[in-house]
Amino acid sequence: MKTKFSILFMILSAVLIISCGKTDEKTTTENNQETTETKTEQNSDNKTLQVSGNDKAIEIHTSGMTCTGCENTIKKKVKKVDGVKDVIADFKTNTVKASFDPGKTNPEAIKEAITSAGYKVDHMH
Repeated sequence: MKTKFSILFMILSAVLIISCGKTDEKTTTENNQETTETKTEQNSDNKTLQVSGNDKAIEIHTSGMTCTGCENTIKKKVKKVDGVKDVIADFKTNTVKASFDPGKTNPEAIKEAITSAGYKVDHMH
């Protein structure tokens, strides 16, 4: 009986590690040739968030990110929101930074994308 629990525990542990997606994906940035003003924000890993023209940026503090796989999950969900230009998720600081076109979306839609990915939003600014 002990052996069965040990094997089950090892299998579950392996599944969790694999599903966590321990990949380190570099954030890509888009260059907008039509705008003259470009601001950038950096996080602790020197990933840069592009904010151009009339775009706005938001920083959202989250709970539940534990690895780069979590970062990638949040980035994919948030990038699907129409009007989102760039996203940086950082599990070390539990923050998500996003630049967006305020004419197409708003911070609440970005917050909803994060919560639909299974993570909690603590506060935004």
